[in-house]
Amino acid sequence: MAASTAPVSPLTPAELDDRRLAVENAIGTMRIEDLEPDEATQQILFRYANGEIELSETNRLLDEYSRTIV
Repeated sequence: MAASTAPVSPLTPAELDDRRLAVENAIGTMRIEDLEPDEATQQILFRYANGEIELSETNRLLDEYSRTIV
């Protein structure tokens, strides 16, 4: 997986809370469907939640990763 070098704008505490909640909900939804996200997927999602990467980079990384596990 390639690492992003693009700078990410600083996020407010409220924006970080929104991201964390969104990631927790996504993982919770997967678990309700009896799917457990693997460690690599969780790491990408947590990087987004922590404001390290933007949504477009998150989607790109998840797409790239999903191609390696099929």
